[in-house]
Amino acid sequence: MISQRLEVLARYVGAVMTADATADVEALVERAEEDPRSVTAEDIRPFLEVDEDIVRKRALDVCQAVAYVDSDRVSPLIPDILTFVEDDFLAVKHSALGAIGHLVPDEPDAVAEGVETLTQQLTGETPLTRFLAAKSVALLAFERPVVLTDHVDALVATLGQEGPTLPESERTTFADPDDPVREEVGKNVAQNENARELAAKALVAVAETDPEAIAPHLEALRPYVDDQNTIVSGPILEVVSRLAADDYAIPDGIAERVEATLPDGSTELRARSLRALGYLSATDAVDTVWTVAEEAEDEELAAFAADTAEWLESADDAP
Repeated sequence: MISQRLEVLARYVGAVMTADATADVEALVERAEEDPRSVTAEDIRPFLEVDEDIVRKRALDVCQAVAYVDSDRVSPLIPDILTFVEDDFLAVKHSALGAIGHLVPDEPDAVAEGVETLTQQLTGETPLTRFLAAKSVALLAFERPVVLTDHVDALVATLGQEGPTLPESERTTFADPDDPVREEVGKNVAQNENARELAAKALVAVAETDPEAIAPHLEALRPYVDDQNTIVSGPILEVVSRLAADDYAIPDGIAERVEATLPDGSTELRARSLRALGYLSATDAVDTVWTVAEEAEDEELAAFAADTAEWLESADDAP
């Protein structure tokens, strides 16, 4: 009987403590919104230790708000925040990733301690997980590319992540308020593609610092040279140019994929393709390059194409 009463009392006390923690963390959220510089790491830490998911999630939201304006105030919590990146509760995971994204620019070395954890989330179960992880990883690549040299495989794997497919609709607007399913799926599609773009840009940063780390993955990158989404193919073309310029062996078939981007690409994409073809000494593409030189409406692009075509012809004539 006594043990039963103690158990009931423990549950009651736990419920009261949870209710108090929820109210207190919401008060801290409000304070962070009004004056983020008034919040310190020690104000937040107790809430990260509470068992309730929603309390920890809201505490991590406070970390985001404060880190956005003054990362020094929450930087002591970086090791704790990184542990929540692996949390099973998605809302906690996403808030932790959001906080890390704000902390990377000012605290890259501290965040780099969790690079393994962050790169594992690049192929997470939801598009939002992948996008938030890719944002942090890309920022880390820009600040400290060397820490990503052992994680190129994870970046390449991100490029292969497939997002949801938009449901068929007769509506002409992408985000019609009367079509909420299509709108939500559209957000997920965008998040997945943005994650792929950020991974591609991270690969560029690594290639510029340590092309040797990228070279073994060139074969795996081949399908993305002419990816249907130019925000992915553009950076990958930069990677190809960087390695070709340093005389790394480029797998067969990549030059043909680069050439395939020329007829219908944007001015920026075609310029990247021309640059890559030049570094690849892709003499078989000279006719396509001349076509760009003759038909491109952009004068600078046409001139660049003509210069590239002439160089390729001279390379073809070289003994």
